[in-house]
Amino acid sequence: MLMQNNIRKKNIQSHFILSGLCFILLLSSQEVLRAQTYSSEEIVISGLGFTRFAVALEPQPAFSEHPEAPRWERIIDRNLCWSGSFKVRGSRYASCRLGEGSRLDMKILLDVQNQQLILTVADVEGVPLFPLMLQLKRNNFRESKLMLMINELTEQLTGIQGILGSTIAFTLKQPKRRKIIARVNTHGNRLGAISRNPSISLLPRWSPDGKSILYTRLSRRGTAIILNKLKGKPIILLNSDNRVNASNTNFLNVSGGTWFSDGTRLIVTLSRKGNNDLYEFDLNRRKERQVTKHPAIDTAPSLSPDDQQLVFVSDRTGKEQIFYRQLGTRVEFQLTRSGASSDPAWSPDGTMIAFTRLVRGNAQIHILDPFTGDEKALTRGRYNSEQPSWSPDGKQIVFAANSTGVSKLYVMFIDGTGRRRLTRTPRDFEESAPNWRPKEH
Repeated sequence: MLMQNNIRKKNIQSHFILSGLCFILLLSSQEVLRAQTYSSEEIVISGLGFTRFAVALEPQPAFSEHPEAPRWERIIDRNLCWSGSFKVRGSRYASCRLGEGSRLDMKILLDVQNQQLILTVADVEGVPLFPLMLQLKRNNFRESKLMLMINELTEQLTGIQGILGSTIAFTLKQPKRRKIIARVNTHGNRLGAISRNPSISLLPRWSPDGKSILYTRLSRRGTAIILNKLKGKPIILLNSDNRVNASNTNFLNVSGGTWFSDGTRLIVTLSRKGNNDLYEFDLNRRKERQVTKHPAIDTAPSLSPDDQQLVFVSDRTGKEQIFYRQLGTRVEFQLTRSGASSDPAWSPDGTMIAFTRLVRGNAQIHILDPFTGDEKALTRGRYNSEQPSWSPDGKQIVFAANSTGVSKLYVMFIDGTGRRRLTRTPRDFEESAPNWRPKEH
């Protein structure tokens, strides 16, 4: 456990008013309604931030009479649930289901008018507050448009951009082919390749602005850290091949790591004289500076959002454990002690760390408050669940698990509920090392 003194962070709190209230509706020049809310009561989202708004879907007569109504209601329910921001009365999803007697924060009235699907946000008495509208084409609508609408609603209520339709990069191994970097969205759609080289590609890491991706390439000539800007030719940042980059002939192995928030620096794992340590690497100057110096293996770095705190994996105690270091100092603390721990990842608000721990022979995902030492297991089972990555809003985690015998990607809420398969790839496709894109452009 770390000393809390000057390190302890205050939880960021956001206050939202939803019941018994008065909404001020502002009409923009484009006739888009915005809502500002006031109330004597408030819902506080802080720390792990997993308070969800309790809503009821109320079909209006025109909606109920429409032949597509049951399917539309299922799609709306699914997206409200998968957004991580709502619990729905009578939801088809147990992790998002709100009991009949539970207190509501709002209602969403479902209606169809003039070739538009209208979702009207209403107070608990059913008084309309503001509408959200989807254009119907050939008597239907695109789910991608609904995602954007619910993302907008989420941002209005929480101040944080919604994650529906956002992108997750991961390592994909197809039968009789080398591993590549691929991507998919939150609904398992738009599967595509990012890396297109004949070598093995691993460990994708999105840049802070979501415009580039870092990964490690393995080949017979050595290892390399690759920067892919999603257009143009990928750039080799570091390479252990003496013939390619003479300035790095002293590095026997290189592996991609974690970004500073300015997007111009990295912390990566480099091996010199057979010993793995962490180095800061300047992308503009193409120069490295040693961060850790220990005879043990230091790897898997993860930087906090404020760039001041670093966690990483080291076997300096005999087993892989997670260590903490305040950048700018040489003081390091051991955060985990039982079992073997790996894959640390800071939450977007910098208050929690998700990681993998070996429990009775199987890898399980835990979350840890590094400032208090409080810890919670999110997964259980006689199979491996590992390599967690946070959603940009901090409400969900994507990870790899081999519950079917082959490693696949799954998503869950940060209380461990709501687990669902992310991808739709064939059974013999292996998926690992997911990384959630921080922003969408």
